[in-house]
Amino acid sequence: MESQLAPTWELMWRAVRLLRGLPEGASVPARWERDRDAFTYYHQTFGEGYPQARRDPPVRAARRLHDLERAQESYEAQRAFDDPLVMAEHRLAGQAFGGVVTECDPTRLDESGKRPRLRPYLRVGTEDPVQLEPGTTVCSADRPALKGRVVEVGAGGVLLELTGGMGRRLTPEPGTVPQVGDRVCFTSRVADSWGAARFPDREETPWTHGGPTEDYVPTDEDAAEEWS
Repeated sequence: MESQLAPTWELMWRAVRLLRGLPEGASVPARWERDRDAFTYYHQTFGEGYPQARRDPPVRAARRLHDLERAQESYEAQRAFDDPLVMAEHRLAGQAFGGVVTECDPTRLDESGKRPRLRPYLRVGTEDPVQLEPGTTVCSADRPALKGRVVEVGAGGVLLELTGGMGRRLTPEPGTVPQVGDRVCFTSRVADSWGAARFPDREETPWTHGGPTEDYVPTDEDAAEEWS
């Protein structure tokens, strides 16, 4: 057994040492804090008024699935922001693009509504195989708070209309809008693209999903199975 397991054991710790020598991604501290808070909340509430049923009722199952999918989408986006090689995969797939800013109108205003809104235009010259449709929401890989939408994709590159991350005034804050000659990368993998979802109360579970369910009450049989 030792001759079979020892090499794998040593290689595992070699991998751990190599990984510890790498700088952590910029998104790691915030993600660790969220994971820690979620685990602490689960630990404190486990069995204290929130008994876990054998099977989630429809609304809770839908909410749990949504939360997991939202977390997965956020993690994949943050991973691409942190690692240029991961972002390169998205660029090859046409879901992100990088290049040099060839045109910029940093003070453009959209006056189609009741009040003018700051909506700079940015054209990015790129050789990437962009597969994004007009209207797609994108964000800057270097500064995810800078968001925009694709206006057109053509031989001259990608024309973007910036929509957020430039301040609250009708003129952008210094340094928020890329200038002509700057190298940029934009991606459709937005960490908060899902947003919060609204689910019905348990009492309003639609009949298509079994209708309202009764409160779960642990039984002696459940306890026996748990400890068996």
